[in-house]
Amino acid sequence: MMTEQLQRSREWLLYNAVEAWLHHYSLPNTPTVEQYKQLRDEFHDAYMQTLHKDAPEPTPKSTTSTRKRTRNASQSSAS
Repeated sequence: MMTEQLQRSREWLLYNAVEAWLHHYSLPNTPTVEQYKQLRDEFHDAYMQTLHKDAPEPTPKSTTSTRKRTRNASQSSAS
């Protein structure tokens, strides 16, 4: 049996911990809910930056062709 060990980034772990706290402990009158929501947003942004940092840069699409246009055989015989 092969076991895979998932390595999570620090940003993901912090984001996940804050999400779990909000899910389980946030009540309307809890004074720290707004602070946890701000932390969630900060950790979410930090986590998303780590994902984009590791992603390969997209290759730009060429808007103009560099090939020279030539007539094909059927066009040249029809002249």
